[in-house]
Amino acid sequence: MRNYTLTNSQDLLVNSEYVASYATYTSQDRDKHRINVEIIKTNPIVSVVVLNERNKLVVLPTFQPAVGQWFYEIPFSTFNPRESVMQVAEEVVKKETNLNLEDAVLLTQGPNQLNPKADTNLQVVFGRVQTFLNTPNSQVRLVDLKDAYYLLKNQIKYDKPFKDGLYLGGMSSNALRIYKFVEE
Repeated sequence: MRNYTLTNSQDLLVNSEYVASYATYTSQDRDKHRINVEIIKTNPIVSVVVLNERNKLVVLPTFQPAVGQWFYEIPFSTFNPRESVMQVAEEVVKKETNLNLEDAVLLTQGPNQLNPKADTNLQVVFGRVQTFLNTPNSQVRLVDLKDAYYLLKNQIKYDKPFKDGLYLGGMSSNALRIYKFVEE
């Protein structure tokens, strides 16, 4: 296995949420093999697995401009690394659902390992909301947690939409799998 070193990097686009770069990695052996790749580095992302009092998962329809389609997503947000993960999780759930997050727990954090062209630090938080006490945002959809795993399995295995003709987005799929692995 070759060892590679970053030998050149040029930022193509820089904004407050991400940096898109063109990078060259060169092997340290005699043949100096090169890999040229575009890389996107984002601020950390917090995805919040939210269940209500009946173990129903909160999902929201979200338009994804990169592919021009609607997906279901669990509440998520990018944030500044100096911000509190838990505070950001509470704020994004309130903003997106109009519900208060309770009993929040940080499940995991770490790099996104599914996309080799993205450098994303994914924080996954789990918490509960009381939907019978509050009026959720009209966009909120509730999916029984057991059904959510079945629907996600069919999406992954058979390319079937998650619910109502929409797929579950990538970060949300990762977060739901992390929740299942860590909590069960």
